[in-house]
Amino acid sequence: MKKKLSIVVGLALTLITGSTCFAAAAGTPVNSTISSTNSIVGSATLTLDQVLNDIEKNSLSIQTKNQKILLYQRQFDRDNANVENINASGATQVNYPNGQYVNIKLQTDVLPKSDEQNIKDAKHDRDDSLQNLKFSTEQQYLNALSNQDQINTINDQIKNVDAQIAQTNAKIEQGVLTNNDLETLKVQKSQLEASLNQPKAQLQQNLLGIKQAINMNLDGNLTLVSTQKQYSVFNDSNIQDIIDKATENNYNIGKINNNLTILNIKEDIYKQYSYNDASGEVSTGLSIQDLQNSLYDTKMNIKTNLWNSYYNLKNLEDTVATENAKVESDQSNYDTIAAKVAQGTLTQLQADSAALSLKSEKVNLNNAENNYMVAREQFEYNLK
Repeated sequence: MKKKLSIVVGLALTLITGSTCFAAAAGTPVNSTISSTNSIVGSATLTLDQVLNDIEKNSLSIQTKNQKILLYQRQFDRDNANVENINASGATQVNYPNGQYVNIKLQTDVLPKSDEQNIKDAKHDRDDSLQNLKFSTEQQYLNALSNQDQINTINDQIKNVDAQIAQTNAKIEQGVLTNNDLETLKVQKSQLEASLNQPKAQLQQNLLGIKQAINMNLDGNLTLVSTQKQYSVFNDSNIQDIIDKATENNYNIGKINNNLTILNIKEDIYKQYSYNDASGEVSTGLSIQDLQNSLYDTKMNIKTNLWNSYYNLKNLEDTVATENAKVESDQSNYDTIAAKVAQGTLTQLQADSAALSLKSEKVNLNNAENNYMVAREQFEYNLK
C-alpha cells in the first residue's frame, strides 16, 4: 500500500517458539551496520532524472530499509536452517513430552512463513518509501525552478520600475509630472522588493530538501537544470471502477489475507498438538477474528483515501484552468498595449511592464501544471 493509503494493522502474529529456535537465532551474529552511501560533496549541477537516480543510490533512509530487508532475510535463513535440523533429526511427536511438540510444529510450519511475510513487507515498504520520496523530491525540484523564475521576474519588474522612476524624474524636472507620481512608483518598488522574501525563502527550503534526499552536503552549491512537465489531464471516465479495482488489489488487503492464512495454520497446530492447554488456540482464534474484522475497515480507508486523492487532483485541474484564464487575460492586455505603443499613444516601458505581468502569470501557470502532474503521477501510482 502506498504511503498515503497505509493502514496500520494493529495485529502481530505472535509466534510461540521453543528453546531450539532461540538457540539457533543466538548462535548466528547479525551485522546491523548500515553500509556507506554515495554522498555528494561540494557543488553539483543536476537534472531532475539525476536527482531521482541519486535518491535510490544515496538516501540514508532507503539504505536503512535495505538493511532491514537483509536482517529479515538472515532471520529467514536461520529459521529455515533450524527447520532442516529438526527434520533431519527424525523426531516426531512421540519424542517430546505432552504439550511440547506444538512449539516444534510452530517452528517448522509457521515461523518460516511469517519470516517470508516480513521480508515481503519490508521490500514493499522500501519500494513504497523510495517512490514517495521521489515524488516529494520531484515536487521540491519543480517548486525550486518555479521560485527561481518568480525571483527573476520580480527582479525584472524592479528594473522596469527603476526605469519608470528615472523617466518620471525627468518629467518632474520638465514640470510635466509631480512628486506624487514619483511616490507611487517608489511604493510599487518597495512592495516588489518585499515580495522577493517569500520565493527566496521557499527556494532555499526546496534546495535543502533536495540535498537531504540525495545525501548531499548541505553547504554545497546545488544548481538545478530547467525542465518542464508535459501537462495532460487524467482520464477519469471510469473512475468508480478504477478505484474499486485498486482497492481490491491493494497491498494491505493481500497482506491481511496472507496473515490470515498463517494464523489458520497456527490455529490448526494448536488444535492438534496442544495438550490440555487451549490458551494458544483461543488466542489465535481471537486474532483471526480481529484480522477478519479489520478487512472491512481497511478497504473503507483505502477507498476513502483514493477518492480524496482524486478530488484533490480535480481541484488542481481547476487551478490550472484558472491560471490559464489569467494568462489569456494578461496576453490580451499586452497585445492591446503593444498595439498602442506601435501607434505612439503609449510608451515602451508600459509595454515592458505588461510583458512582465504576463511573464509572472505564465510562471504561475507552469507551477500549477507541475503541481497537477506530480499529483497525477502519485495518484496513478496509488491505483496500481
